[in-house]
Amino acid sequence: MTSRWSLRLCAIVLLCISITSSFAQDAPRLKVRVHLEPSGTVVAGSDVKLIVECLTTTFFTDAPDWPLFNVPGAFVVFPDEQAQNLHESIDGVEWFGVSRAYRIVPQAAGTLSIPAFPISVHPGGSTSPVTLTTPALKLAATVPAGAEGMRVFFPTPKLSATQTITPSLHDLKAGGSLTRSIMQVAAGTESMLIPPVEFGEVEGLKRYAKPSATKNVIQDRAGLVAGERADSVTYVIDRSGSFKLPPVTIEWWNIATQKRESIVLPAVSFTALAAKERPLFDIPADALSNGGAHRILVIDRWQAILVASLLILVLALIWVYPRLATRFRRLSQAMLDARKGHANGAGPAWRALRLAARKGSLKSAIPLLYRWMDRSPELKHPARVDELNSPGEPQLDGLFSAVHGHYSGQLEVTTDWRESEKALNRVMKQKRKLSKAKSPLPPLNKY
Repeated sequence: MTSRWSLRLCAIVLLCISITSSFAQDAPRLKVRVHLEPSGTVVAGSDVKLIVECLTTTFFTDAPDWPLFNVPGAFVVFPDEQAQNLHESIDGVEWFGVSRAYRIVPQAAGTLSIPAFPISVHPGGSTSPVTLTTPALKLAATVPAGAEGMRVFFPTPKLSATQTITPSLHDLKAGGSLTRSIMQVAAGTESMLIPPVEFGEVEGLKRYAKPSATKNVIQDRAGLVAGERADSVTYVIDRSGSFKLPPVTIEWWNIATQKRESIVLPAVSFTALAAKERPLFDIPADALSNGGAHRILVIDRWQAILVASLLILVLALIWVYPRLATRFRRLSQAMLDARKGHANGAGPAWRALRLAARKGSLKSAIPLLYRWMDRSPELKHPARVDELNSPGEPQLDGLFSAVHGHYSGQLEVTTDWRESEKALNRVMKQKRKLSKAKSPLPPLNKY
């Protein structure tokens, strides 16, 4: 009986050891890999990708917590690309993971240090997040010949800069303030890549920097047109006297001419008067000491009424003037917007198309046809000539053939414009009727 219980106890102990070893073998293994693309020396101002790969032998229950780190002398941002899933076999072991790319843009020549940074991952089989640490890397950047010594290497096809000073420099006093703003516009360049402006210190003025404002100018067909960056600083005047804000020099690299260029914004000089308080009623001292003759002023009732009426009228004008001025400005702006909207509408575009088609060649009228379609609210944008096709208007077939022939390189394309004009009018009337009959609200359930 004792030996039987001993055998059972040994079997239970062996079973527990086997279960424990199996759980130990199934514990997830983790690793992190990083590399640069491209891996060699790069030119400052160009994009470099830091590829980070997190791998495990099981699976990830959630996306890793990707941090954003800093690299001195470079911009670091997440690109628009999404994370990618990985599946590899390493030394006979199946690994699963995810990779993400960081975008690094060096701003000057030299060796940049990419620091090690932690990443929290959530592997399957683990009850809590696990932290992986990336290795530190080095990134070597160089600049073209002639760009040595630039504080920040900023390549762009074209750069312009303007400065504004507010308020006016004529009425500044001690204790007041003025703001210096500099706007940079770089053609074909993202706004985040435009370097900030360095404002100098001025004795007697306290400098307070404001947050910069950036904006990308994007057009539908052209894409990124330019980037804009506005840097502002406010100076508080501590004392009276003459002051001079130093000139601002902005260096940049012209990628069209492959030359180093600079923009110099001029210095700003001004004078601040002393802040002096005066009493509301200032009685001359000699009048008090010598004792001037007493005079009695008598004001009758009608004079008092007239003065009071004038005072009320002046106060009423002061009270109503801002409101009248605001309404006048709004009315003027509305009229200007309406005039611009009419000038850029479909009506003027249609008249220009009809005049060109009747007097000139069809070759010069085809671009005006597309401009009219782009400005017509009944048509989709960007415009396509096939959208004008209507089964009941065979007169438009010649116009479509002429347009396709024009863009396919045929030397001469002709069509009967007057018939095409009448057919276009009928088609647009049908589309306007359909647009009015269509409900402005989308269907609640389109399936």
